[in-house]
Amino acid sequence: MSENELWATIDLMGHAQTAGRISRPQDWGGLLRVDVPLEGDTYRTEYYGMQAIYSIRLVSEEIARAYARPVQASLAYDAPIVTREQHQAAMRQATESVDHLRGRIRVLEGRLTAVRGLPEPSGEPSDEG
Repeated sequence: MSENELWATIDLMGHAQTAGRISRPQDWGGLLRVDVPLEGDTYRTEYYGMQAIYSIRLVSEEIARAYARPVQASLAYDAPIVTREQHQAAMRQATESVDHLRGRIRVLEGRLTAVRGLPEPSGEPSDEG
């Protein structure tokens, strides 16, 4: 590795990270140039101000290329489009189901408290004791 070709992983403020071939252009006033390797022999060039850099670790080219790979490929997601009417109908059905279940709960609480083995459903103390 020549002195002009340094490979590194760069930690940036905000928990971001990049990796690639680094250099410091003399005419860009304090910026760090990072040539991030892409597929094949192509690169994407990024410039970072020194204030944005948390740390720089010099590594081999193989390690820098491994860090520069995308973590995961983009996934295509084709969500079905729901009309407002469909959404409102589904919400009405859900509300009716919830209301029905609440009614059943009230009936079951009434049956259980009729035995006088459980406290009143309202949480108020009973007349006993």
